[in-house]
Amino acid sequence: MINVFVNGLSAKSGGGLSILTNFLKVASNSGDSYRYIVAVSDEEQFAEFANGKIKLVSLNGLSHTILVPVACCLVLPLIAYREKCQLIFNLGDIPIISHLPQVFLFDWPYAAFLESPAWHLGSLREIVIRKMKLNIFKACLPFVDVMIAQNSVLRDCIRQLYCVQDIHVVPNAVSLDNLSEIESRDFDLGNEFKLLCLSRYYSHKNIEIFIPIAERIKDANLPIKIVTTISPYDGDGAVSFIDEIKSKGLSNVIINLGTVSMEHVPSLYRQTDALLLPSLLESFSGTYVEAMFHNKVILTSDLPFATGVCGDGALYFDPENDTEIFTKICEVVRNSDLRSKTIEKAKCRIGNMLTWDQAYLAYGEVFSLAMQKKRND
Repeated sequence: MINVFVNGLSAKSGGGLSILTNFLKVASNSGDSYRYIVAVSDEEQFAEFANGKIKLVSLNGLSHTILVPVACCLVLPLIAYREKCQLIFNLGDIPIISHLPQVFLFDWPYAAFLESPAWHLGSLREIVIRKMKLNIFKACLPFVDVMIAQNSVLRDCIRQLYCVQDIHVVPNAVSLDNLSEIESRDFDLGNEFKLLCLSRYYSHKNIEIFIPIAERIKDANLPIKIVTTISPYDGDGAVSFIDEIKSKGLSNVIINLGTVSMEHVPSLYRQTDALLLPSLLESFSGTYVEAMFHNKVILTSDLPFATGVCGDGALYFDPENDTEIFTKICEVVRNSDLRSKTIEKAKCRIGNMLTWDQAYLAYGEVFSLAMQKKRND
């Protein structure tokens, strides 16, 4: 057996959690020669995958953003050595300092899009931490042997910025198993045209632009609602957004549901009409795939991370231009034929996306290449 150390310490929510969960699901039932030692922040969250193929190592105390560099420089290399690992598969945002062959799955878009306006959003503390993290990322890059990018746009950005040549594109896989409605819930959203933004609060999601859009909808007395899923526990930015909805009298236009559990997400899609995602920065957003699966028209940012996933299966806008977004919304609401044609194009794209079984095999091929490269060095 080949012992592979997997850094899943930062996979606590969103895309990172989805990638690690699906990877372990396939790995736990695979018949290959790999055995995985997986560093996680919460062992109970992944307990169902622990078996002879997968050993979980809980490091909850080191999962905080500030402590991740300490883990990558000191703790994780020691665990990999102790477990007699022959390879590192890194799902974190920072390379691990180790002389073992290291495969690095790149999915921190801040490091690829240095000119994005998202860099300047958030609190001063968040911006400072972001810049420190980038510097650590660059300093640790020499310890990466092979990198995996989720699309050719990210690959080209990384090559240009950091002169990393050995980059393999493995498109993000999709898992449709949990997208069908099992447990129904009535969200009581009314009969208006409903635009769903299914996301926690992050500054790069750019949801503050919903405020001027909602004001236009209110002033024009249009039968349109924007449905958000922001929790006040998401941080100060989330609290400010929720407070502004109330202070400006927009509660009848922006319907904030708070956190929605995974089992109720299919019900929420069924009760809405479109996905609205004005994000400034992503590596990959699973909400695009969810919207395609549920036959919802997608309105999103005209930026490479979105066009690379959705192609002609979405309608695009400048995410910093509330007038343009409002105009696009009105066009979609009025034109049912446009909605139908866009949804049909999106359905064709979802059928061509990788399954997780295919992605797992692609990762395995990269593992072999990384170990061979190390032997040849």
